[in-house]
Amino acid sequence: MKINRIWLTIALIAVILTGISFACFRIYSGRTEGIEDVGIVTGGQNNCIAHDKGTDIVYIGTHDNKLFAFKDGEELWHATAEGPFSELVIRKDQDLLYGGNENGYVYAYSLSDGELKKTVSIQRRVVGLDVSPDGSRVAVATNTGSSKANILIYSTEDGSELYNNKATVTLGGIKYASDGETVISINKRGEIDLIRENGEKVGSYKTNFAALQLVRSGDMFWTVCKDGSYYGFDESLNILRSGKVSNSMSAVIASIGADEENGHVVIGSDEGFFFIMNDRDKEVYSGDVNTHITAITGVGKCVYMTGLADMVKQVYVDNLENINSNIKRASLFRTGFIVFAIIFIASALMAFDGSRTKTIKFLKTLWRCKMAYVMLLPTLLLIWFFNYRGIATAFIRAFTNWSKTNTTLAQIRFIGLDNFKRMFTEGYFLVGFKNMVLITVTGVIKVLTMPILVAWLVYSIKGDKRKFLHRFLFVLPIVVPGVIGALTWQKIYDPSIGLLNEVLGAMHLDSLKRVWLGDAKTAIWAVIFMGFPFVGAMAFLVYYGGLINIGKDVEESAMIDGATRHDLFWKIQLPLIRPQLSIMITLHIIGTIQDFNGIFILTGGGPGTSTYVPALELYLNVAQFGRYGYACALGVVLFLFTMTATLISRKLTEGKE
Repeated sequence: MKINRIWLTIALIAVILTGISFACFRIYSGRTEGIEDVGIVTGGQNNCIAHDKGTDIVYIGTHDNKLFAFKDGEELWHATAEGPFSELVIRKDQDLLYGGNENGYVYAYSLSDGELKKTVSIQRRVVGLDVSPDGSRVAVATNTGSSKANILIYSTEDGSELYNNKATVTLGGIKYASDGETVISINKRGEIDLIRENGEKVGSYKTNFAALQLVRSGDMFWTVCKDGSYYGFDESLNILRSGKVSNSMSAVIASIGADEENGHVVIGSDEGFFFIMNDRDKEVYSGDVNTHITAITGVGKCVYMTGLADMVKQVYVDNLENINSNIKRASLFRTGFIVFAIIFIASALMAFDGSRTKTIKFLKTLWRCKMAYVMLLPTLLLIWFFNYRGIATAFIRAFTNWSKTNTTLAQIRFIGLDNFKRMFTEGYFLVGFKNMVLITVTGVIKVLTMPILVAWLVYSIKGDKRKFLHRFLFVLPIVVPGVIGALTWQKIYDPSIGLLNEVLGAMHLDSLKRVWLGDAKTAIWAVIFMGFPFVGAMAFLVYYGGLINIGKDVEESAMIDGATRHDLFWKIQLPLIRPQLSIMITLHIIGTIQDFNGIFILTGGGPGTSTYVPALELYLNVAQFGRYGYACALGVVLFLFTMTATLISRKLTEGKE
């Protein structure tokens, strides 16, 4: 075998460049995260977060009624309450950490050791909390229903109620202005209100969607709305910044935070997606932490994020430009990897005589028939779009949590083999699989008996007119819809007026009467017996056509050699229609595995699971249960089983020379 050294050299250079490109791609891909785990573990679902810049201590309030203090990932102390913590406020001048709790209390803990110092009884679910600049009062936003809310002012000295301002719409948060006499609140109508402690409204700004969370960063306040829009404003409600995240995956917006130095805004979602906007309100980065982001707080040039899956992450928003550059570099090296890999394959083929000849011949043929391929391209695209795209989607979504509640790209998550494990843990698939195997095996027996016998009898009839008449009568039922046939058999099996029980009664065999479709012992056999005498028009025509193609001369030669009608059928005709047998077995296996119409009409899979089949399980999960990912997994398993059974049947029935 001759080797072309030039092409071989190009191939070696290409493979080296392919390896370098892949290595660089991995390196720069690792630098595009911009987020790291800070090593804080609470063992619960984190609800709120606060950071003390002076001591670099992080405080975490959880949904599991606990409050933690961490420094450098090490737990300093923890405290326990009667309900989930909703918001934390640090007061260094008082050495206190205030925590609003959904059990109707505000607790004040010592920053140093977590000792409970004060308790304020609110008697309502706390959703927002702040402490006045002088530390003498605490403002609380509470919700008691879909339209009942209160802004409450309490004394931090004795816990007495100073003001109770009722609201007619659900609140989202509250903060004190610097004068210590007015508070800023947000609500689900999208209103940002400036209210005096006594309830007098002195200012308001209306957004277009429900305001979800209110935070303070330096001298600015930030709120985020349900549609992903956000607003930065001062304590006089002058809008200084505003923008909106792209949110192409339709994530459910939940939280907002901002760094304290560079003016970056970070917005989190229920699904774990977060979006970072720069100081010009341009979206510069988005990521995913795979859990509900409940709170975000600024820490110098970065932010801390926490969420329900015991997650605390640090996002380096000050390094965004480098992150974007690394993303571009990673994309460039990924493209280089693909290009060099293609060059390597092409040059390796050209380096050796045998492969070079075949490659050149293929390219010449491709170029010579280029117009044919161009003309076929629309057809190929349509086939892909309407046929193969759905198959590819099913294979991909089989490993996700796709369902009627998880429909957007933000909600759909990779869950590995969980859907496939569910088939064996729930049990319905296994029961249905047994029934499917039974129906398939008996169906193969049916398709290999009566249709062949009838086709042979019609073929053996003397006279073309009589052949035509019998052939027409056996094929005529094909025009009747399958649903009509199933409904007919449903009436035949009817326990009261059904033909089967009526015939048994007329024969004085009342002891054999049954509720055929309502008895678990007979239902599956009733389904199998449906269609008696099992002369399918399709199978009949295929076998009849095979017998016709044999030719009279072969049969006459066999008869001259002394073959009987028995020998003629078993030794000549049946072996020569083996391709037709193979086709019908393959089509029957595919059709039986996919079909559930008759079972759905006759029994609906019952009684119990006695007639359940996997195809019916797939249909119910799509049409009724809305578990699309699980249905895709069922489809993948049925596809693999169909392919395996088809290949085995083709191997067993294929003709031999």
